[in-house]
Amino acid sequence: MTTLEFSAMVQQYQSLVYTVCHQLVPDVGDAQDLTQETFLAAWRAIDRCPPGFEKQWLARIAANKAKDYLRSAWVRRVNTPGDEVLALEGAPPGLEPEQQVLDTLGAEELTRMILDLREPYKTPCRLVLLEQHTMAEAARLYGRPEKTVNAQIYRAKKMLVQQIREQQEGRSVHGTV
Repeated sequence: MTTLEFSAMVQQYQSLVYTVCHQLVPDVGDAQDLTQETFLAAWRAIDRCPPGFEKQWLARIAANKAKDYLRSAWVRRVNTPGDEVLALEGAPPGLEPEQQVLDTLGAEELTRMILDLREPYKTPCRLVLLEQHTMAEAARLYGRPEKTVNAQIYRAKKMLVQQIREQQEGRSVHGTV
């Protein structure tokens, strides 16, 4: 296949490839990056494309790229379940949820709140949020399945948010915002 023919194929199927990526990866920027990676991988392996099956072949590459991305350690580490729960309303965009909370509360107060949690929430939160272990490492250290640790951290973040909101409401009622 010539460069011109491949360019025409990109034009013809770029919407399809983007749609496949975006259905699996909700972030627009990540879906666009995966679309580019799909066409780059297709260009490298164009000789393996069965003639007449370009559409299906590209859709499969796109799906595989998106699935690989979702399985990557970076995505699992950055997108910890429950992060959206910790985000404070009215905080400037672009800050990570944990940073928003730290800016509002202070590291010592948040650490105290985490260490005051009851079990089974305190240990996984200490391992992941304070000691910066991955979910898999925390599960291994805690001796529990990773999904259990994930759920416990998610619930603990909800409890922390509730405590923070109650604390903020108490401050605003007493005039010390």
